[in-house]
Amino acid sequence: MKLLKLGVLLTIVLAPSNSLFAQTQERPNVIFVMPDDISHSSFSYYKKNAPRTPNIDMLGDESVRLTDFHVSPSCSPTRGALLTGRPSDVVGVWHTINGRNMMRADEITMADIFKANGYATGLFFKWHLGDNYPFRPKDRGFDYVAWIKGGGTGQQPDYWGNTNNEAHMWVNDTLVEMTDEDDGIEGAFTTNFFMNRAMDFMEDNIEKNKPFFAYIPLGTAHAPHVLPPDAREGVSAKNGTIENIDKNMGRLMKFLDDKGIADNTILIFTTDNGAGGYLRGGKGSNYDGGTRVPCFVRWEAGNLGGQGKGRDVTPLTAHIDWLPTFMDILELKDVPNRPEKLKIRGRSFKPFLDNNTANDPVDYKNRAVVINDMWTEFPEKYKKLSVKKDNWEGDTILNKWRLIRNSKDADWELYDVLVDEKQEHNIISNPKYNELVAELKAEYEVWWKLVEASSNEYTRIIIGNENEPETDLHAHDFHGTVIWHQDDVKKGATGSGFIAVEFDKAGTYNFDLRRWPKEIENETTLTSAGSGKALKIKTARVKIWNGDTVYVDEKKEVNPNADGVKFNIKNLPKGPAFIQTWFYNAAGDMEGAVYYNYVERVNN
Repeated sequence: MKLLKLGVLLTIVLAPSNSLFAQTQERPNVIFVMPDDISHSSFSYYKKNAPRTPNIDMLGDESVRLTDFHVSPSCSPTRGALLTGRPSDVVGVWHTINGRNMMRADEITMADIFKANGYATGLFFKWHLGDNYPFRPKDRGFDYVAWIKGGGTGQQPDYWGNTNNEAHMWVNDTLVEMTDEDDGIEGAFTTNFFMNRAMDFMEDNIEKNKPFFAYIPLGTAHAPHVLPPDAREGVSAKNGTIENIDKNMGRLMKFLDDKGIADNTILIFTTDNGAGGYLRGGKGSNYDGGTRVPCFVRWEAGNLGGQGKGRDVTPLTAHIDWLPTFMDILELKDVPNRPEKLKIRGRSFKPFLDNNTANDPVDYKNRAVVINDMWTEFPEKYKKLSVKKDNWEGDTILNKWRLIRNSKDADWELYDVLVDEKQEHNIISNPKYNELVAELKAEYEVWWKLVEASSNEYTRIIIGNENEPETDLHAHDFHGTVIWHQDDVKKGATGSGFIAVEFDKAGTYNFDLRRWPKEIENETTLTSAGSGKALKIKTARVKIWNGDTVYVDEKKEVNPNADGVKFNIKNLPKGPAFIQTWFYNAAGDMEGAVYYNYVERVNN
């Protein structure tokens, strides 16, 4: 097993940092690949009996490897932090559902900055930062968008019935059915499909001689797992999925070679949360097993890796650092007039990518990184926090500190991960560390002030805007209850929660409350069993309010043979509001949920 070596800060053999970008006259392309829910132990580069991943192993051998690279403990928070260079909780993302996965609409994304600097931008597969306007990827700087909604195949906002083997996906607003393409991999599988769309995008921009930023956050290998058609005999569905990811990475690298752009393409491979393995904790954990993941970087024209040039870089790095690092290395200009409240909080690690230790900034060495996602309705102080910090003596890392607290009622914990990689020895009670602990706690307090400043805000879906004439409100986004998967719809899970919205214009709006989505309306009715349990829905209710003002609270009987129940609501004012919906049975008890609510403004 190739364990991460954190004990020694390696001497980096690389040209001076000011030559990183100067190696090429043409701007490099950037490809950022990020599979889901896997980490070190999923790759044979780190573990001999892991799934077979020869292509990823080769990339690791040829890359600059960030050996102490950290992300958030789960999906959406990692994406929010990565794309903004700001802590996920600060940008409104501290959960994966309940509307708390929607990145605030005023945030400036990595795609915004690449686009402003003349790059074509593309998103492929898993977004998980909001499915409606103004949170969709095409609203956040991406020109080409091929994606699924929700956080994975089969989640409630996804196209009905999608699996990784059979699916319909949105490609630039056109619904496309996945088929077995002539891509060199047997059968149809989501990873193949989205990698094919990514290569379509790349090829188009190669022909235009335009640099591109391709963001490829794969939805695999998130559960539920299905066996890919190309899987070898006897392999599990998850391991077969990982090996399929590897085959697609091999295809991608061959494509870059065949097109003659491999040397001048920055290729990054990482994952979106830890998955345990030999480290303590896993997904959702604030120990190293939840946040420390592999991160490979290859850009031969920029003196970052290449055949026989792989090496380790051991300083603490994190997802919030990638945006400022890209801006530094590629000399990307920020968008004009960035507000102070949207200040980038990550730090460029470009100075650590050369062999000139004299240019390594002391303030970077002394900085701390707070990583957290709470899975709560509102942020809670001291819930699931970790503070990471390196301790340097000159050019050598002496300690890698990790301060932990799992809740306000839990005790503080302190580990030196440099010597205690599995975090088995809590040294918080040793008085020699009192000053250090006080310093790390103070770093957390600074972070908390940033979170607290907007912690009571809601991210609001905008309804009635021409950019999304019909808005599909999903139970996945209910505040106050958890209905996140299509299996919940099938079994008729009961619940109701409100959704924070903003009406773009005053006027009349139509609401169509449904149990089943429109894509299967020819197969179902409001009360039919469909592929699940029949519900005895007798009445439906919609309530819309803001503060103490209730705009409407209307209830009506349903036609059990209709697809949904429709409300025509007049005189709704422009501005923020909350919408909540219910289905009831004949006894007046809640029956299932309004899993899908289609809303559109009536032009008048």
